[in-house]
Amino acid sequence: MPSLIYSLRSSGAAASSAVPSLRAAMRRMRRESVERELEGCQMVAGLWCHSLTVRQIQCLRGALPKSAKLIIAKNTMLGKSTEGTSWESIRSCARGMNAWLFVRSDDEVASALKACRDFQRQWKLDLNDFTGAVFQGRLYGPQDFGVLETTPAKADSNAYLLGSLHLPAASLIGLLQASLEGVCSADAAAPPDATAAAAPASN
Repeated sequence: MPSLIYSLRSSGAAASSAVPSLRAAMRRMRRESVERELEGCQMVAGLWCHSLTVRQIQCLRGALPKSAKLIIAKNTMLGKSTEGTSWESIRSCARGMNAWLFVRSDDEVASALKACRDFQRQWKLDLNDFTGAVFQGRLYGPQDFGVLETTPAKADSNAYLLGSLHLPAASLIGLLQASLEGVCSADAAAPPDATAAAAPASN
C-alpha cells in the first residue's frame, strides 16, 4: 500500500511538472505562428475582439480574402514577436483584447478591411473597431482607416499610372503629326521657283 501511495504521488508530481512545460510549448508555438505571419506581411491591424464568440470569429475568418489571416494572440506575445522589426510600432495599439489581422498582399488590404467592416455591420458590433495598423512602415490610428480602406490595388495603380503616361505621349504624337501635316501642306501650296521654272532664252 505505501508503495502504491508513493507511486501515485510520483505520478501526480510528474504530471504537475509537465503542465508548465506544456504551457511553455504552446506559447512558443503561438509566438512562432505570429512570427511566420509577419514574414512577407504587408499590413498588420488590431481589431478589438472583446465579447466576440467563437462563431463570430469563425464567420469573420471565412469572409477574409485568401492572403489575409486573423489570429487571436496576447498583446505581450505580439510585442515580443515584433520587437526590433519594422512592425514594432504596432505595439502602441496592443491594449485590451485584440485579434490581429495579417494581410500578405497589397492588392487585398482594402478588401480585407471591407470584410471586417461588413462583419461589424452584420453583427451590429460598433464597439469592436480597429485599434490601429501598420502598413508600409507607417502607423495608422483608428481615425486613419479611411485611407487604408480606399487603398487601390497595385494593378489598378499601375493601370492608372500607365494611362497617365499615355495621355501626354499621345498628345505629343498628335502635335508632331499636326506640325508635319502643316509643313507638307505649305510645301505643296508654295509656287515653283521662278528661276528654276523659266526656260532658257533661244537665239
